[in-house]
Amino acid sequence: MSAYSFKTRFAETKKGQCMYFLPGQSGMYGFVCGAPTTNDKSYCDCHHKATHQPVKKAKISFFDLSAASIDNDTDHEPDLTEVLQ
Repeated sequence: MSAYSFKTRFAETKKGQCMYFLPGQSGMYGFVCGAPTTNDKSYCDCHHKATHQPVKKAKISFFDLSAASIDNDTDHEPDLTEVLQ
């Protein structure tokens, strides 16, 4: 039995079929998974988990560099390279 028993050409897929392109396949005539999907998703549960990763909270730190500058110019606006250091 094939690893992808619902394998279908992309151009022939219907609503409710997984649209995940199989390895080495792409374009209108490439093969997609074709497995049944739920809740109007574009991918089956297996491929949905593989393509949709949860967003991790990023820690963002801001440093106020506008108070002083390298050459003690009080009217200094820091550029991006100074902020990222």
